[in-house]
Amino acid sequence: MAPDPAQDGALAPVEGAVTAYMRDMRELHAEKMPEVVAHEYSPFFDSSDMGPSDWALIANDIKANYLHFDGFVVLMGTDTMAYAATALSFMLENLGKPVVFTGSQIPLCEPYNDARRNLIMALIFASRDTINEVSIFFHDRLLRACRSTKVNTHRLLAFDSPNLDPLAKIGITIDENEHLVLPPARGALRVHATMDTRLLTIRLVPGFDDGIMRQTIQAGHESGSLR
Repeated sequence: MAPDPAQDGALAPVEGAVTAYMRDMRELHAEKMPEVVAHEYSPFFDSSDMGPSDWALIANDIKANYLHFDGFVVLMGTDTMAYAATALSFMLENLGKPVVFTGSQIPLCEPYNDARRNLIMALIFASRDTINEVSIFFHDRLLRACRSTKVNTHRLLAFDSPNLDPLAKIGITIDENEHLVLPPARGALRVHATMDTRLLTIRLVPGFDDGIMRQTIQAGHESGSLR
């Protein structure tokens, strides 16, 4: 959300940049905005390098602070956001508070950016007690995390859930799809931090040799998905 352009044009995350911008954002100090406490990981995560161990760290941090906050916002790059948010939606059992992932296509350091609004709206949704699940907010919609995917790298609407309506959309007002709201959680929050990474996704095409699947199973891949 606040990376630094390298000489080759690539964007690299900068430690402390987001929290510094947040301190100077007048919107965050408005009367109707929730009180915000920022926590930054060190060493800094690059979303393109994040995996199950990093997702588990985030999930355990949410559990450790669960009783102290009304909701949580996770700011990260867009490369693996759908994977991270989906993973947490299954790792956090009996979640009774909102956990909202967001990022941006254009970083805060640019005069014109989508980072500012995405951050503000993610904080607003995290402070509401109506949609208590892991979600992704991007551009103008709040999406169920485990039904979301990155659909575009060149438009502000980078994420969508093609087979499910948004949980909410913003315009002049916030319009929630109440029929999609999950029932209240029952029981205490539990974190399932151990994930089996022996997973392979296979895309089926005409003439596919199913012998490849046999070899894959024999090699120890116990989980898979077919497309």
